[in-house]
Amino acid sequence: MPAPRICVFTALTYALNPANPGRGKPWARLLAQNLLAAAAYWGSAVLVRWYFAQYQMWPAPIWLPAGIALFAALAIGRWSWPGIFVGALLTDSISFGQAPGPAAMLALANTIAPVVAAELIRDRISNQQPFGRAKEGIAFGLGALFDGMVAASVGATIVWAQASAPLRALPGRWFEWTLSDAGGCLLLTPLFLLGPPKQPWLERIREHKTEFGVGAALSGLAVVYLLLGSTGVLAVDAGASFLLLLPLLWMAMRWSLEVAYPMLVAVIVATIAGSLAGYGPFSGVERGGVLAIFAQMAIGFGTSVLLLGGAAREQQAAKEALRKVNLDLEERVEQRTAELRESQHQLEKAAFYDPLTGLPNRRLLQERFGSCGVAARRKGDGFVLLLLDLDHFKNVNDRLGHDTGDAVLVETACRLTTAVRDGDVVARMGGDEFAILLTETCDPVNIDRVCNRIIQKLGEPISFHNSTLNTSASIGVSLFPDHGATWQAVYKAADMALYEAKHAGRGTWRWHLPETSPVGGSTQT
Repeated sequence: MPAPRICVFTALTYALNPANPGRGKPWARLLAQNLLAAAAYWGSAVLVRWYFAQYQMWPAPIWLPAGIALFAALAIGRWSWPGIFVGALLTDSISFGQAPGPAAMLALANTIAPVVAAELIRDRISNQQPFGRAKEGIAFGLGALFDGMVAASVGATIVWAQASAPLRALPGRWFEWTLSDAGGCLLLTPLFLLGPPKQPWLERIREHKTEFGVGAALSGLAVVYLLLGSTGVLAVDAGASFLLLLPLLWMAMRWSLEVAYPMLVAVIVATIAGSLAGYGPFSGVERGGVLAIFAQMAIGFGTSVLLLGGAAREQQAAKEALRKVNLDLEERVEQRTAELRESQHQLEKAAFYDPLTGLPNRRLLQERFGSCGVAARRKGDGFVLLLLDLDHFKNVNDRLGHDTGDAVLVETACRLTTAVRDGDVVARMGGDEFAILLTETCDPVNIDRVCNRIIQKLGEPISFHNSTLNTSASIGVSLFPDHGATWQAVYKAADMALYEAKHAGRGTWRWHLPETSPVGGSTQT
């Protein structure tokens, strides 16, 4: 693509594309857009006439200014008509040498056609993702054909009225004019609407550059085969033109329209240039046939690529929507699973833990006792159950209230937890009664040391609401399996020892000794 063509493409795409917000005052931007549209229309018309005039071919097989006018009408809106009209008027009056009256009428026809066509198809094509559905390609193709028919109806009539063509030639001229304008619309307008490939597609092309290179190479080979691989049989050689479409459709399906459509324009331009230079099966076709072939190629190939590309985008959008639905469903399932886990955790906590202190309750302690019993039998070892009561706790509730009593229980739970090892189990049995499983130990010296530490910790004053509370505790000690092989037996033994500790004056501990008098530590009150 020559450098001026790139500049025109970039300027038109950026300045006129409705997706670009623009800056400055609205009237100034509108004026600039119309001036750019007029210049682009006039410049492209001069370029098209100069090129095809070199091959003694006029009218042009593809009228590119029609594509620029339709793009301007879609991008700017109804107020694009001044720029289109000025560009068409300059083309007809200055470049083509038409008289002022016919030039104005032709310019008016070339203005009305794209403006009306744009109004018909604007709401059917998305600004954010043009041709994102197959029906958008159909709508645009019909709009481009309508554009060509309106312009051709007025233009061919004016040419006939000027007696520059006989009446019998009018239908053929109208048909050529329609195809030429529609071909220009289908060749250029989608290219400008799509704009350059977006960054994600460029990155994807870089990741699969070999695959993209193969597709581009196949397009080039198809053009070369069409232009240089002539067999001499016109029908066979003309059929080779359909090979041009295969890699283009593959690109539209595999990549995107932003990638496929510039390749389509390049293929058609190369085919026209090669044919006019005397290569390929179309070089020997009479002038009218060449006009129809090139225009039909632009219309047919352009519509096919738009339809398949739109269908691919539609399918991709459906996949993306399905993926989002699946992700949303997975998030909901995960959220619901988390809620169920939390509910289960709360139920387990309510079933196995004391709500006030957070310690295991009687039920969980009994299960832990069973686990410790299994391990002890396997190892031939034993463990200890400590049963503990706070001394005169009822007086705390009666004199200071239940809030104070709850604070004392919570503080007691904390002190008991810090007084034993991590592997030991501290539980609240209910009221002011606590229990401790000292796992994997039966050494009386160590057990007495633990009991003494607990008595000392619970004997320390507790501060609550600027008050100091003095507490103490009594402990009963029983062994598994010496004092019983079941939870009920060991618990009963510890309860009897606790009773002896209280009977001995509280603030102390006692061992369960069924054959002799209970022994234990000294009173810590």
